[in-house]
Amino acid sequence: MHIAIIGASGFLGKNLTKYLLENTDLEITAISLEPESISIEDKYQNRFKNIKADVLRDEEISRALSGIDIAYYFIHMMTNYKNNFYDKEEAAAETTGKALKSNGVKRVIYMSGLGNDSKDLSKHLASRHNTGDILRKYIHEVIEFRASMIIGEGSASFEIARNIIDKAPIITLPRWSKTKTQPIGITDALLYLKEAVEIKISKPEIVEIGGGDVMSYVEFVKKYRDYRHKKNIIIRIPFLSERVAGKSLPLLMNKNYARVGQNMLSSFRNEMIVTNNRARELFPNINPHKIEEFFI
Repeated sequence: MHIAIIGASGFLGKNLTKYLLENTDLEITAISLEPESISIEDKYQNRFKNIKADVLRDEEISRALSGIDIAYYFIHMMTNYKNNFYDKEEAAAETTGKALKSNGVKRVIYMSGLGNDSKDLSKHLASRHNTGDILRKYIHEVIEFRASMIIGEGSASFEIARNIIDKAPIITLPRWSKTKTQPIGITDALLYLKEAVEIKISKPEIVEIGGGDVMSYVEFVKKYRDYRHKKNIIIRIPFLSERVAGKSLPLLMNKNYARVGQNMLSSFRNEMIVTNNRARELFPNINPHKIEEFFI
């Protein structure tokens, strides 16, 4: 079976590429704008392709998907398109969806974000869910995983938290810090993604996944602070807006993480927890771990 990972140079794409090569016999095609950033062991070269293609260019992405049976879709554009990432992500999903359909790709596995569609979603989460809607227009077998923060080295949301805890002696948290979240460890997320290749489905599926603990954001910050043996003073300011809170991020981390963080802050007002048992029903053998096991 031939698998494509679209967005393979990102955090999740790189981790999944390595994980599938090490734990399956699948043929893998990595598709990204930065193929030079992806490295694999020589012993896997016979079942690995590394292709440069732009998901906004019809011919490039269509050519890259030739011969593919199943595709993973991990496209996020908050880093490069701070103000209009929603429009760019929508265009990318449309272009890629058409290419997937024209190439006869049977199934798409997509990583989205937790959040209740009936609520007032942030622009970031609304874009994640909109992408899933677009992919379902073109491919019947879509498995859309919805997750909160993925805990692992290189995860933008996790690296933002690590930079803040390591560099800010006083941490001021805005009004959303009492909102509930359910982070998941990278290895658990990868296991769900791997198993999604083989499971039988009769309709498009939205599968909410999360780790073993539900907590508020302020509880998460305290938990990770204690793990890092830091003495940060944490102050919650209920009237502090997300926009103002984001102003300090460029002082604490590189510009890419800061830009992503500023766009993600508004998402934290939305509760990001698992609300149904679909993950357990489809993946009964996966038992997510506590997030402390993935802290670094």
